[in-house]
Amino acid sequence: MQRVAQNSTSHNGIMFAQAKDSPMTIQEKYEAKRKMRNDAIDRFVADAVDRGDCADRMYWTLIYDFEHAAMTTNLRQLEEAGVRPQPAQTLDDAELFTSLWELVSGLSDLGIFLLHSNHLTDRALYERLVDHILIEPVRDLPPDSGVHEFIDLIGGGGPVEREIFQRHYASAEERAQFVKEHGFEIAPKSPPSERDRDLPKPQPYQSQ
Repeated sequence: MQRVAQNSTSHNGIMFAQAKDSPMTIQEKYEAKRKMRNDAIDRFVADAVDRGDCADRMYWTLIYDFEHAAMTTNLRQLEEAGVRPQPAQTLDDAELFTSLWELVSGLSDLGIFLLHSNHLTDRALYERLVDHILIEPVRDLPPDSGVHEFIDLIGGGGPVEREIFQRHYASAEERAQFVKEHGFEIAPKSPPSERDRDLPKPQPYQSQ
């Protein structure tokens, strides 16, 4: 699995249910995070001006987003927004299917998008997300901060990942190039799912 952050695009989130343990609505929480972020970036720029250093706001935005923003997990961000995934073993197949797509939708509203998921069954994808990926530490940015994150389910580039890509995702040209470079072919095989075509995609960024 590989996470890739991409700046300058964003996704406008829907209104989520209010978290029961907080008097603030999710939009109020996001607004507080936006203010904290903007105030911090303003301080970085002002300090840079005082030092005679680079005062480019985009530069200091990147510094804040990737080095100074508070740490959290995607699971905490989802729970804050009212999306609370249950353990896979407590869900039957129909419940898990519904929960998986609620999870995918919730992630997209946080500006997080999945790539290359077709080789995983619904249950395998759900378990991988809930039990591993979503509990990794990440920077806590509001969803319209201009940053998209892409979670590549076959990222990493090792032999296993290359085999998965060749078997389930590679085009004819990519398979031919693989044979040319490695001297053998990995026969293509239909994946257990075709969900990638239905996964949410980022929308063009519009400044807020």
